[in-house]
Amino acid sequence: MSKFLILGPVTHDTIMKSGSTCHGIGGPVYYQSNVLSTLKSDVTAVITLGRDGNDLIDYFPPDMELVTIWKDETMEFENFYPDSNPNHRVQRAHIPLNSIKVSHISNIDMDAFDAALVSPLSPGDIPSQTLKYISQQGLPVYLGVQGYLRHLEGHKVILKPWKNHEKFLKYVDFLFMDEVEAGVMMGQLPLSLDEISSKLSLLGPEEVIITRGSRGSVIYSQSRDDTYRIHAFPSKQTVDPTGLGDTYLAAYAFKKQESSDPQECGIFASLVSSLKLEKKGAFQGSMQQIEERRSQFVH
Repeated sequence: MSKFLILGPVTHDTIMKSGSTCHGIGGPVYYQSNVLSTLKSDVTAVITLGRDGNDLIDYFPPDMELVTIWKDETMEFENFYPDSNPNHRVQRAHIPLNSIKVSHISNIDMDAFDAALVSPLSPGDIPSQTLKYISQQGLPVYLGVQGYLRHLEGHKVILKPWKNHEKFLKYVDFLFMDEVEAGVMMGQLPLSLDEISSKLSLLGPEEVIITRGSRGSVIYSQSRDDTYRIHAFPSKQTVDPTGLGDTYLAAYAFKKQESSDPQECGIFASLVSSLKLEKKGAFQGSMQQIEERRSQFVH
């Protein structure tokens, strides 16, 4: 059984789509822990949470370990999907400074884990010193960049280039972003996704994974000096796109423990994501469902 350490904030989410509004838990750590727990992995999540969000702990899988860093306030996000395109999202947020510092995790036995999934939602969530510490313990680091690009104008979330990203990426093994974030990372330079991924890999990551929603994903492997194009597998229906990128990252990390092949990992992550999209909330499928969908589309 693979063992994963996940780090990041838990959020109060409001999701508005097709005339409906729902409230609940959010944050990559929630979506990723459900994927890994459902796939029978051992999961420990280090989370930041305000005392006002104590009830959110009950949403996590009961078979995992939670290490809660209590803060004054819980991060809040409002996700508005104005049309049927799951990639079209307008966000508003309240983002307190809830950093996970080295002192918060220094008593954790890093040798007990196979990988660390690092998932900030704002630039201050995971400082570079924390990434450095995890990397120096010998743990492969899977990083979703979204938080380092997010800034507030009032309460509206906007994306800005990640300053000093070189300082962070030297501690990252697997780097994840969507195609919009990829463009922002490079300051809107006129580069293809292939060029962006290969350039970013020179800064440290062994693999750079760029997701493209319904158009699949692009994976660049530095050691193989090769690019892999992964198809998006069709979902029976589009119910809840929130957490889709987080789901892909966790599924990719899970498969990586079994296979070094980026294509195999990408296909598996895409299959899991297609199943997650069909139901509200976090992924709750099974390995049998994943294999059945694979047999329909992969030959």
